[in-house]
Amino acid sequence: MISPRRLGLQILCRSGAPIESILDSWPTLPLVVRYKGPKSKSLPKNIIVALRRPDRVCEVDLVLSSSLIGSIVPVIQEPFPALECIRITVKNAARPPGLSSGPFLGGSAPRLKEIKLDGVAFPFPTIRQVLSSAADNLVELCLSNIPNVGYFSPDALASSLSTLLQLKQLNIDFHSPSSRPPSKTCPPPQRVILPSLSILNFHGASEYLEEFVAQVDFPALTFINIEFFSQLVFQIPQFCHFISRVNALKSPTEVMVTPSAELVTLFFIQQGERRVVLGECFVGTTCEELDWQVSFVTQVLRQISSLLSSVDSLTINKPYKMPRGVGDVESIQWLELFQPFTHVRTVHVFEQLVPGIVDALVAENTVAGVLPELSRLYLKGYRDSLSVAKAAEQFVAARRHSGRTVSLFN
Repeated sequence: MISPRRLGLQILCRSGAPIESILDSWPTLPLVVRYKGPKSKSLPKNIIVALRRPDRVCEVDLVLSSSLIGSIVPVIQEPFPALECIRITVKNAARPPGLSSGPFLGGSAPRLKEIKLDGVAFPFPTIRQVLSSAADNLVELCLSNIPNVGYFSPDALASSLSTLLQLKQLNIDFHSPSSRPPSKTCPPPQRVILPSLSILNFHGASEYLEEFVAQVDFPALTFINIEFFSQLVFQIPQFCHFISRVNALKSPTEVMVTPSAELVTLFFIQQGERRVVLGECFVGTTCEELDWQVSFVTQVLRQISSLLSSVDSLTINKPYKMPRGVGDVESIQWLELFQPFTHVRTVHVFEQLVPGIVDALVAENTVAGVLPELSRLYLKGYRDSLSVAKAAEQFVAARRHSGRTVSLFN
């Protein structure tokens, strides 16, 4: 006779009829605890009952209001030997999330494969204990909306990852710019190598990322998404060195710039044979003025310029929603953005940004200075304005006169 456990049967626990009798009738079946009540003021009794059976719980998936966290924390302070996945998301927080007292999962959950904590923070030493206990199985670690009181240093993060050889995805998302670490003068310790990590997402201060990536190597990385808090000057030499050590990202072939009302994103794509995408890297920051967005992009490109020799295509995308101050960007700013692209042959520019970029390209003494190998120029909507069309054709004529042909497309 085949047992229910061997068939993969589980008991799903959520709000509804009382489940005590079911749990007693099937004393060996694993428990899956799920509840989504971001506006609820009280927690269903079934959820508490199930979580008080830590030896049987294999999955926890909760979406709660901030007022309910106090009800959950006391029942997840014991070791959970059967737990494979825990996701806790706090919604509708009127203020930054606080630090939950007590140990997280009793410091032990050896079968854990996935941890996602969003808007709820536990003391990092207790999280570190859980990571250590789950070193042989953990594949996904996502810590989001980390409050200032839950801050942990880049050193502590890198050290805590050192044994997670199966980890494939890492998400670190800080709540506020106060997550900047204190300045350091000592050299970084020996690098931590995670051979399986393929996805890295980070939201926080550039200084934090700088210290972290100086201490790690992720040779299997194929996807990076970085969003920095806003600031005037970005110095990211360690991040640039880090990218240069990742085979799937160190030689991008295409670059896209996407402005928007609140965020600008720089997107690097590395392609292989038959244009198969090998790696993708997003780097962005929050700002509302277009000239600040152009400044950010230019700062990043200058620092990563040694990796741009294989870039063949550059796209300036149409904003999802226009940032402020489109007319405030000077021609020299666009030219400085173009300067690192010495081998780009194709440039795409979309709609609202076309007039300013065309003005920059026809500026005095710039014909030989930027985009020296440009051969195809796509200006979406340039023919809608007589003056813009005339300026674009003037640029093409000047290139032709210098012995380089540029084909112009609408």
